[in-house]
Amino acid sequence: MPFVQTFLHHPRKLFLRWALFQVHLWAGVLLSLYVIVIALTGSILVFRSEIVRAQLPSTLTSYNPSQTASIAQVIAAVQRTYPAAHIADLTLPSSISPAFVIAAQNPDHHSFYLLADPTTATLYPRHRTWIDWTYDLHVYLLLGTAHGMQVNGIGAAILMLLCITGLVLWWPGLKLWTRGLRISLRHNWRRINFDAHSAIGFWTLLLVSWWAFSGIYFAWYKQVAAAVAIVSPIRGMAAPIAPPRPTSNQHASLEAILQAIHQAAPQGHLYSLSDPALTTPTVYALVDLRAPGDFSHRDIISLSTRDARILTDWHYGQNHTLGDWVLWAMHPIHFGTVWGTPIKILWSLLGVSLAVLTLTGLLMYWNRYLRHRL
Repeated sequence: MPFVQTFLHHPRKLFLRWALFQVHLWAGVLLSLYVIVIALTGSILVFRSEIVRAQLPSTLTSYNPSQTASIAQVIAAVQRTYPAAHIADLTLPSSISPAFVIAAQNPDHHSFYLLADPTTATLYPRHRTWIDWTYDLHVYLLLGTAHGMQVNGIGAAILMLLCITGLVLWWPGLKLWTRGLRISLRHNWRRINFDAHSAIGFWTLLLVSWWAFSGIYFAWYKQVAAAVAIVSPIRGMAAPIAPPRPTSNQHASLEAILQAIHQAAPQGHLYSLSDPALTTPTVYALVDLRAPGDFSHRDIISLSTRDARILTDWHYGQNHTLGDWVLWAMHPIHFGTVWGTPIKILWSLLGVSLAVLTLTGLLMYWNRYLRHRL
């Protein structure tokens, strides 16, 4: 009980608090640039779809669902212009992205992207822009897809450590605990900076902790899912196991594939189709069940290109257990892009607040240590 009483009333007297302060201090200083970069790029990427839409060619025909070019027309246009290219994925136009987006590969496996007019299927090159660079910086730290996300996961794990130690350090004792909830402007700038660090850290703790947790999940999703399954079983969020592929020499038509997708999800909107030229044994369709582009509720359907038979139909977003909800929530809460513009603005501001939190921590370090040595 002495430990509990001391923690409740005089936490600064505990050696454990001093030790956690050292961990928090040096982890924060060493990770400060990383956190600022991740926070600010994340704040920008909340509006990625709006930025990408603004960068579309001005000569594109206005999107009209009743006058959309067919997938076959787009495939034919690509094959005429790039006869040796393999179409890896085709994203269909919608109100949020009013153009076809084609991901293709040259024979030497060099990837490139094209846009197609939603009505005429006229092709446009899609060049990399600053928002693509920002995405690569946020997700892969410009280290490439092979290792960048894992390095990012390490940073997320340290950010989680900062959240845990920060919560312990925030506690000032029962008599003073409300002081850490607000910023007092009646003191000098050093005290205001301290109050800002304490208050911002407290009010953003849950979301920043989730950002860190989901960042770890993105890097090691199988391991995190296995850990979650220990607490609660994974059912709806468990990817279905595909049956053996058919071995016949038949080849289904694109029309048969699209018809099978429609029969499986008649109320859905086809978001994308992998390998629409049907050159591989299996294709994958993403069908949005709510608003176009809402990745939180969609059917992920795999089909055989031999006979258009559905191999698996994953009803992503139909959760049955606590474990399902935890894994499902990773993406929407991390991104903040599926609940409308007000939430996007809030998430973007909260991302900026994480950068401000880091800067106030650096100012505290300078005020306590560096200022007296200069």
